[in-house]
Amino acid sequence: MKVFICYRSIDKVNGDEVISELLQNSENSVAILKQTEHIDNWKEIVESKMKNSDFVVILIGQETFQSEPINWELQKAKILNKQIVAIRLRNVSKESIQNCQGFQIFDNAAQALKYLDKTYLIDRQLKIEQYKIMVSSTEKVTDSRMKVNNLFFTITSSILSVALVLGKTYSFIPLSVIAMVVLSALALLTTYFWEKLVKSYGKLNTGKFKVINRIENDLRTNMFDEEWKILTGDVNYEPNTTTESKIVERFRYFIFLILSIEVIYLLYKLYELYPICICICNN
Repeated sequence: MKVFICYRSIDKVNGDEVISELLQNSENSVAILKQTEHIDNWKEIVESKMKNSDFVVILIGQETFQSEPINWELQKAKILNKQIVAIRLRNVSKESIQNCQGFQIFDNAAQALKYLDKTYLIDRQLKIEQYKIMVSSTEKVTDSRMKVNNLFFTITSSILSVALVLGKTYSFIPLSVIAMVVLSALALLTTYFWEKLVKSYGKLNTGKFKVINRIENDLRTNMFDEEWKILTGDVNYEPNTTTESKIVERFRYFIFLILSIEVIYLLYKLYELYPICICICNN
């Protein structure tokens, strides 16, 4: 368990005593994070440490919330959605206690540690359940995108088949060829919707894996991150979205070729009929 400690430099003596008590009662199973040096980029360092912490603990003394850095750290902890608890120091004032709104205050390190241990276990179990749900949802998205691919392939293939049957039934007369051109154009248009859905599912999965990665960071594991590094770095894996988009694109080229042949054939048939039309007009 990682705990970020906030306290004023004027409370250093009392603060160090509480930290020592925390480490002693936890048998050094708690990692203490703090930032005491006020260097130029101290805010960046504090934010980074807070992100890696499980809890933020504020040690409240007499004038704790009159410190601008403490107030900034408190607001940053709230923005990062970190659970905040407070521990009273010996010189704590009523004003400081009144400013501790929205989080619990403990009289000593032992009380706080008992609460943190219990909350940490509950929170970890909750994150594990969330992790399972997110992994399961990515599998459902994969199944859905496969069904969508099959559906669109069936639709476009059926349209092309109907166009061919229609043309063959009416011996490829100009009117039937025009119908074939219209149907082939419809199949070509369908591939653009198909590709759009493929990319949409890809973005959806990307968002889900980012959430999974955050949960893994909280659980301090990186299975998916390591798998992705191996796939992209060692075996030159190509993402499913890229592969599916290429398949749709190749299929679109095929439909475009068919459409071009139909248009050329239609022009040829109209060219054959054109002299006949001239003769009829002269008579």
